[in-house]
Amino acid sequence: MGGREAARRRIGPGEGISFREALGKRVLILGDVGRGKSRLTAELLREAIDLGYSNEIAVIDLSPDVRLPSGEIVGAPLTRYVAIGPPIKYLRPSRVRAPRLEGRDRDEVLRLAEENARAISAIFREYLREGPRGILFINDVSLHLHRGELGLLILVLSEADTSILNGYCGSRLSEDKGSGISERERALMGDLADRMDLILEMG
Repeated sequence: MGGREAARRRIGPGEGISFREALGKRVLILGDVGRGKSRLTAELLREAIDLGYSNEIAVIDLSPDVRLPSGEIVGAPLTRYVAIGPPIKYLRPSRVRAPRLEGRDRDEVLRLAEENARAISAIFREYLREGPRGILFINDVSLHLHRGELGLLILVLSEADTSILNGYCGSRLSEDKGSGISERERALMGDLADRMDLILEMG
């Protein structure tokens, strides 16, 4: 993986790509909170199912599913938008936290990020142990980048012919209470983007 410069495409409201266009590629969907990253990912998953690829699909859903004081949902799971059942392999940690939103101070933000890293890494290893699929969807990969190992994520991606991921990239969650996870997230998201074929930026 790597060695190529990814194509970038800005996606406006109601726009997207087809699953056929994503097939055989590594696609990263980026955007701020509420831009429709999970919804677009779910639309691509639904299209893949409709095209008969269910036996080849794995979904790793890492969304925290947190409601802001405004009522806005941050990190909705893909199951909110599309029915996911056998034969699709669906993996999700028993609990994922939103460190920047839930942590009251630096230490708590780091503790929650570490808890996420352990839970997500366990899911990644379970996926590798049970046998990867040719088509992989990962919802909210940013949560892993707070404290998790990029190398483990790259290993997971290397096992799939088609990878469709989404992750946070924006300003609304930049405040991390001095924990440094936002800076690490930005840096590793850049490293991850360097390994993609196509980057969709949700405008």
